[in-house]
Amino acid sequence: MLKAITAHFVVSVDGETISCTKGSVPNYFVEEIKAVSRATRAFKGKIYGMPRKGYIQLEFSSSVPETTQQRLRNVWRHQPVKSSKPGLRK
Repeated sequence: MLKAITAHFVVSVDGETISCTKGSVPNYFVEEIKAVSRATRAFKGKIYGMPRKGYIQLEFSSSVPETTQQRLRNVWRHQPVKSSKPGLRK
């Protein structure tokens, strides 16, 4: 539960149904999740975008297979996390 609270975004995948339950996800990544889901015969689980050292790192629920996790990490483009203070850079 703590992961869902601190995550920048949360994407739920249930077979062919993909929904963003928190935050927003780039369109290219949603399309890639759809493609991977079709190729792996519809996996179920959650994908979390966790802020780490100025970037968003992907984390997954335990129900997402390791091979699927790696495929999604390979296409994820590290998105910088915007600072809440205008003059501060990480």
